[in-house]
Amino acid sequence: MDSDWLLSILERANRIASSSQLDDLLGQMLDLVIDVCEAKAAALCLFDCQAGEMVCRVVRGVENSQKLTGKRIKIERSLAGKTLAQRGPILIEDLDASQIDPIEIGLPDLKRALSIPLWLHDELFGVVQVFNFVNPEIQIVQLLGNRMASELDKALLIQASEQRSERFKALIDIIGRIGSSLDRDQILKMIIESARQLLNAEAGSLFLVDEVTGELVLHFATNIPPEQWPSVRVPPDKGIIGYVARTGETVLVPDTQKDDRYYSNVAQNVGFETRSILAVPLRTRQVYLGGERGSSEERIIGGLEALNKANGTFDAEDAVLLETFANQAATVFQIASLYANTEELFIDVVRAMTAAIDAKDPYTEGHSERVSDFAVAIARELDLKTELIYHIRIAGLLHDVGKIGISDNVLKKPGQLNMEEFEEIKKHPKIGERIMREVRMLQTELAGISQHHEWVDGTGYPSGLCGEGLSLTGRIIAVADVFDAITSDRPYRAAQPANMVLDHLRAETGSHFDRACVEALVRAFQNGMIRVQGEPL
Repeated sequence: MDSDWLLSILERANRIASSSQLDDLLGQMLDLVIDVCEAKAAALCLFDCQAGEMVCRVVRGVENSQKLTGKRIKIERSLAGKTLAQRGPILIEDLDASQIDPIEIGLPDLKRALSIPLWLHDELFGVVQVFNFVNPEIQIVQLLGNRMASELDKALLIQASEQRSERFKALIDIIGRIGSSLDRDQILKMIIESARQLLNAEAGSLFLVDEVTGELVLHFATNIPPEQWPSVRVPPDKGIIGYVARTGETVLVPDTQKDDRYYSNVAQNVGFETRSILAVPLRTRQVYLGGERGSSEERIIGGLEALNKANGTFDAEDAVLLETFANQAATVFQIASLYANTEELFIDVVRAMTAAIDAKDPYTEGHSERVSDFAVAIARELDLKTELIYHIRIAGLLHDVGKIGISDNVLKKPGQLNMEEFEEIKKHPKIGERIMREVRMLQTELAGISQHHEWVDGTGYPSGLCGEGLSLTGRIIAVADVFDAITSDRPYRAAQPANMVLDHLRAETGSHFDRACVEALVRAFQNGMIRVQGEPL
């Protein structure tokens, strides 16, 4: 071997190694291998031990080299696999007779091949393959290959560090966005979409444990239409997701066809091919209130899956990231559930209380519920914010709570009230405000309770408020209250038709009622968003 020639090869390799662009470095190094061996083409393939495959990192010397980049090769019967098994160079003079499958690089008259194993930290890292060469310079190719492996290792470490940093920044951002919402459905959507994006997966799915049957029920998926979600159920003793929920273990499956736990029924029913899965448990703590107030215990509420990682397979780092994300997300989801349950209990108590008040007079039974519904319909037509609509709903339910302080003789009087009785009934807005003022959670609702009989011209009661002195909530409930009162039967008159009542309200806009609120009620009625007493569902 000519020493000057060898020195020129090494100098060229050193110049190439100074490149800061990894792909350019590897490509130039393969070009050098081609020149050294006087070959037609060469390829660098890396070993994916989890998937049991080789991945083409760089291909040079053929027209379709870009299409081959990233191609995955099964190790069985492949030249790369035989190289790894032999743990040494393989030289083949006639590929047709060898019964070994080379990389399908599209090179015409592919006959001769040289495959060199790459070593890094005493472990097989990949192979360099050279095709249709003249001079099989095995030692030099091995030297250049190891140089490529070293440079690639450094670049991958830097890339992994940068990717790890970017992922955790994204994770913090995602958790922050999840924490800004208490809407369970919105949280579920953010969990699964974010998990899929973070892991570069084709699809994702989130299952929650049915506390009655123990089944894993699909609650969100990116690859299945929403109408199919409730029908996708996995028995607790079936499937990878069932195993994860049952054991609390993280499971990484590079090839579902080789894992006995894989439950193919779901994939068959929804028509989605699942090749690989990363599944982690959704783990949170169950809080117990009551006798053991403040105690808690860990529990698994479901599982999160990432399916079919694009351009590779899921690895241990993916698992750590998804576990961290899933644990935080599950906790936020559980908090949202506790909030929703508390809110539901609160509204149920309010409804029970107002129903009891309405029931004191058979003619007003259901009145508070209807006023609340009408007020919400008006608020939605006015395009108010969700938070304000919530407070309007509660204020509508509680608007007549002050009647608890009015005598039954007045409330249940079958005929018209006299002046003294009417003065007593006019006290109920103030009584209701005084009662509810002691409830910290209901401060926003007080205006609706105290002002629902005020008129915009100042002739209403109990305070004679007018104009800007009237809150929007008070204006809305005032319209809703009168609309239900006139469209409902009373002991002294029959219910009037809704259209006639709407005309009446329109006639008194600007004096008694706010015009925008009345018109919003009209639109809601015309759009079928409200029903009056006695109207069939």
